[in-house]
Amino acid sequence: MQKIPDWDYRTGGLAAFAADRHSEASAVMDAVLDGLGLAGTALRPFLPLGDRIAARHLARIDDPYRDEILALPRLMGRPGAIAFSLSYEWGCTSRAFGEGGMPTLFRVLDWPFAGLGQRIEVVRLSGPGGDWITATWPGVVGVLHGAAPGRFAIALNQAPERRTGLGRLVDWVSSKRRFLRQRGLPPAHLLRQVFEEAPDYPAARAMLTQAPVAAPVIFTLAGTDAEQTCTIERIEDRAIETAAPTATNHFTSALGDGAWRPRGEDSAGRHQAALALDAPPPIDGLTPPILNSLTRLALVMDAGGALSVAGYEGEKVVSGPGRFQV
Repeated sequence: MQKIPDWDYRTGGLAAFAADRHSEASAVMDAVLDGLGLAGTALRPFLPLGDRIAARHLARIDDPYRDEILALPRLMGRPGAIAFSLSYEWGCTSRAFGEGGMPTLFRVLDWPFAGLGQRIEVVRLSGPGGDWITATWPGVVGVLHGAAPGRFAIALNQAPERRTGLGRLVDWVSSKRRFLRQRGLPPAHLLRQVFEEAPDYPAARAMLTQAPVAAPVIFTLAGTDAEQTCTIERIEDRAIETAAPTATNHFTSALGDGAWRPRGEDSAGRHQAALALDAPPPIDGLTPPILNSLTRLALVMDAGGALSVAGYEGEKVVSGPGRFQV
């Protein structure tokens, strides 16, 4: 079993992490493109154009990580990294458990790209709000999950896809055009900002509820006290907290009354399975439907700054499990 590397970049941050691990960042991009098959091959000639479109959008919204993102193609010696910084295509399962003291947050990330489970790395980081830790990949600028000691743990789930009624290709193009018209931050960039700046659970909850976002998203939070758990379902300018701190890739609140397509494999089945859990399962012993052919990563984390992680390739554990602490 491959050991998960861990790093301390509380000085330098994710920009220094990407610079030092630029070869690994390039390999992650190749894994994503290869995972797309013929579509990935067809996309490669258009990566410079994608970078130009993404760079203009980052400038228009004054993204706080713009300079860091624009430096990635030079560091990696290839185009595509700017466009990839705005990518938002995955499935996931999250649940916060608040009984019996400090809550824990269980999270599984599904992604249709082989090889990512073997490339996961753990990074310790810091910002004005305090230290924090995440499991990520070199070159990834946004944040999908993490734990901040004395503050909170948070996971980001991709929201369902809006339906146009004109087919999935049109749905996809329409969602990208809508994304590029927004003024809010990409959800993963907002979550990074929360980890860097929010001093506590109430502040994090307020930022994730009130800040405009560029795309629909679902956040699950766990704080330092048993009652501090929630799931927030978001569209660009509206937020609703759900009845239970559980999320997959469909809306369970009134936001789901519109025309939406769930993402990932069996979103409803994964949601029911997560609700049925009494406690986080062993991260190297997941079972279907939460475990599926697209599973790449499983984590358990808390506001004590602890993070346990295992990398998957489908239903097989390929890295870890490991336990890390800020």
